Amino acid sequence: MRITPVRAATAFGAAAALGVATFALVNAVPAAAVDSSVLGPNGYGAISVGMSVADAKATGKVGDPVGGTDLCRGYNWAYSPGPVLIMSTKYGVYSVPGTAPGAHTPEGVKVGSTPDEILAAYPDAVSAPHNTVVQYTVPTKENPATQYVFGVRDGQVVGMAVQSVNPHDCAAG
Repeated sequence: MRITPVRAATAFGAAAALGVATFALVNAVPAAAVDSSVLGPNGYGAISVGMSVADAKATGKVGDPVGGTDLCRGYNWAYSPGPVLIMSTKYGVYSVPGTAPGAHTPEGVKVGSTPDEILAAYPDAVSAPHNTVVQYTVPTKENPATQYVFGVRDGQVVGMAVQSVNPHDCAAG
């Protein structure tokens, strides 16, 4: 094969491109690991607040229904044995519990956290008695359509969820 100026330039260009690509791969900064245990402002894992029932079921994370009505039902889900995922037939996922092992909010609140830790992370949280717990509620800053809800009993979080600020068909006591 005869090396012409065009072939030489093409070979040089290919080698240069390969060198740049190799340099980029060798010197790339690894992406930050995604924390799969975060109960975030949109949901947990593959389940997001507002997701349709069909889309939620399509994730493979939604199990059998466990109570409720034709308008709004609780469902078992793959991340924890309870509490349940709550979905409106019409409006989709209403409430996503944060009780999977290791689950925590981006600010670090988790089952076992104290009211002081809730308030340190969420100074705007409002507390009120609710059934057998004191419920702390705070809008999420990243998603105006959702809020965090923490149930506190005996000085520690015993349950938490991210849920729609509008209960639609799922308003319950």
